[in-house]
Amino acid sequence: MTISGQNPGSLLDSVLTAQTTRVDIGVSMLKKAQDVEKQEGAALVQMLEKSGVKPGESSALLDTYA
Repeated sequence: MTISGQNPGSLLDSVLTAQTTRVDIGVSMLKKAQDVEKQEGAALVQMLEKSGVKPGESSALLDTYA
């Protein structure tokens, strides 16, 4: 039985390329998630600053129920 087509090296290259692509996608998704977290954190800080609550002070006036 003879199987022709790709040589063994090109199959390995294809598998490695696919794995590299998966890793690149994962890294990109992680970076995007970190960017979103930073934006949400900055928005929260800005909201707290506008509410008049200072870091280290009592937040008795801040409604945290919602």
